[in-house]
Amino acid sequence: MQPIEFAPRLPLWGVLGKFQKTVMAVTSVLIVGMICYTVLVRYVFGSDFYGSEELIQMLAFWLYFMGAAQGSREKSQISADILTCYITSAKWCRIAHLVKDVVTVAICLLVTYWACQFVGWGIQMMPKSPVFRLPMLIPHTAIGLGFVLMSLYHVVYMVQDLMIHFKMCRAGE
Repeated sequence: MQPIEFAPRLPLWGVLGKFQKTVMAVTSVLIVGMICYTVLVRYVFGSDFYGSEELIQMLAFWLYFMGAAQGSREKSQISADILTCYITSAKWCRIAHLVKDVVTVAICLLVTYWACQFVGWGIQMMPKSPVFRLPMLIPHTAIGLGFVLMSLYHVVYMVQDLMIHFKMCRAGE
C-alpha cells in the first residue's frame, strides 16, 4: 500500500513529523556528545561522569520511541508479508493487507492502553532516578507518546486501506 494520500493536507501531520524528526536528531546528537564526553573524562582525565548512563538512558527512550513512531509513519518497519507474495488476486491481496492492518491496530491499541496506564502510574507515584533524582516520567512519557503516535498512524493507514479496497471493489477490481 502507498503512504497516506490525504495526510499532507492535514496541518497536524506535518507538525508531528517535524516534532519526531527534531526529537530524534536532538537526542542522537546529545547521546553521542554525552558518550564522547564520558569517554574523554574517564580515559583522558582519569575521572568519572557519574550518572551519565542515567541521562543517556532517558534520551535513548525518546530516541527509540520517536524512531518507532517514525517507522510507523513511513511504513518502514520490518514485516513478514510472505502471504501477499503468493496471492495472485489483487482483491485477495488487499484483503490480506486489511487483515494485517486490523491485527496491527488491535495490538497497537492494546499496548497503547497499557503504556497510558504506565504513564498514569508514573504521574501518581512520581518515581525519581537514582543519581540525579530526575522524574522517571521523562522516559515514561516517551513510551506513552510513542505508542499513541504509532496507534494514530496505524489507524489512519487502516482507514486508507479500507477506502482503497472499497473504491476498487466498486470499480469491479
